[in-house]
Amino acid sequence: MPTGKVKPYSSLRFRLIASIVSIEVIMLSLLVWNQIAIIHTTHTDRLRDTAASIIQQIAKTAGNYMVAVDYASLEEYLRKIMTYKELSYLMVLDRNNEPVIRLGKAPDEELPPLDEHPALVTDGNYDVAEAITVANQPMGRILMGFSLGLMDNAIRDSRIRGISIAAAEIMLTVAVTILIGLGLTRRLGILANAAAEVGKGNYHVNIPVEAADEVGRTAAAFNRMVTEVSSRTQQLEAAETKARTLLAENRRLIQKSLTVQEDERKHLARELHDELGQCITAIQADAESIRDLSRPCDTRIEASAGAILEVSSRVYEVVHTMMQSLRPGVLDDLGLVEALKDEVAGWQERNTDTEYTLGFSGDLDGLGERINITIYRIVQECLTNITRHADARHAAIQLAASAGHLVLEINDDGRGMDASMPGVGLGLIGMRERVEGLGGTFELVSEPGSGAAFTITIPLLEQRGLVEQ
Repeated sequence: MPTGKVKPYSSLRFRLIASIVSIEVIMLSLLVWNQIAIIHTTHTDRLRDTAASIIQQIAKTAGNYMVAVDYASLEEYLRKIMTYKELSYLMVLDRNNEPVIRLGKAPDEELPPLDEHPALVTDGNYDVAEAITVANQPMGRILMGFSLGLMDNAIRDSRIRGISIAAAEIMLTVAVTILIGLGLTRRLGILANAAAEVGKGNYHVNIPVEAADEVGRTAAAFNRMVTEVSSRTQQLEAAETKARTLLAENRRLIQKSLTVQEDERKHLARELHDELGQCITAIQADAESIRDLSRPCDTRIEASAGAILEVSSRVYEVVHTMMQSLRPGVLDDLGLVEALKDEVAGWQERNTDTEYTLGFSGDLDGLGERINITIYRIVQECLTNITRHADARHAAIQLAASAGHLVLEINDDGRGMDASMPGVGLGLIGMRERVEGLGGTFELVSEPGSGAAFTITIPLLEQRGLVEQ
């Protein structure tokens, strides 16, 4: 699991708060913009409708005053209308387009251009006009200007209120999100730390279940999982300990069996040499005496004696071969190097289709009984496999002692094998057990059609104390 300080912008807490705040800001900005647009439209439409209603009413009423040329009464009537707070000025024009009444901030010189809609005004006044008619006869015009100041102030106040409410809502959202995010991420952080502890092998972790929500249920499920994993891990460790104990006991039993086997072979070879060898020698001596004494007298006895000599010689050769197989005497008499030379020479003599090479380096004297017999048996087993199964043309054996290790390498260019398949051979299992019993390593590299390469490494420093055992 990755460890180290988490960057703020990559934490779940930051991303959660930033995401919610960003969405909130965008949505509220759209809402405020839409609300301001609606307010602006509402106010401008209201002002347009109000202006149209007032000017039409004035136009209808002013006609009578214009016919009677009672401008004083008309002005008094209009002054009452000027009390309308948004009305900036009011002008009455006669038929010649000359102003007869000016009220408010009416322009003195040029008449202002008329506006189609308050939303299109650029000079701050919404200017409108209406014709004054009596019996469909034109009497003049009414010009009115409505100030947009009050409307702009109302729109500005609405905008400020909307932005203030949105800002307050954003701040409230941030605060609530931070509170919820801190609580959520804190509990998730506890879960993450607990998972990391379990990953390190600490199964005594227990997460407090603070609430019956999703995180709480996850924490409860995590606690149950840790309890189950802890129980199964303990069972597995107990089973592994038992298996390792059984494996060690089996390995000791195998090593003891190999030692007993070698002792029995050595004893049997000695018995064959001492007992059967002496008997065969005595038989041969008696047969020679019978042959010599019977030669001038009876040719049949001489022939029988000769047959006895021939059979006894054959029996001796068989017994000698059996003794060499059981326990090579040269191993005890001349040491490991000479024993391997004698063994390889014998295989070379019997198998002329394969060329055997043997090499030595380092100090190979005084390795001890266990190492000597182990190396000898491994070489013997490999030579047997090469002859019976490999169909190799070349086989190389190299034994070297250096840097506190004894290394045996055996290579051939034969058929090879699939070393990954289980049960590839009991001989290989036996060799591996012999090597691992001495604290060494056994490596086989082989593929079908690519030959085989054995590498056996035995630590000598650990074996020096066992040399005489």
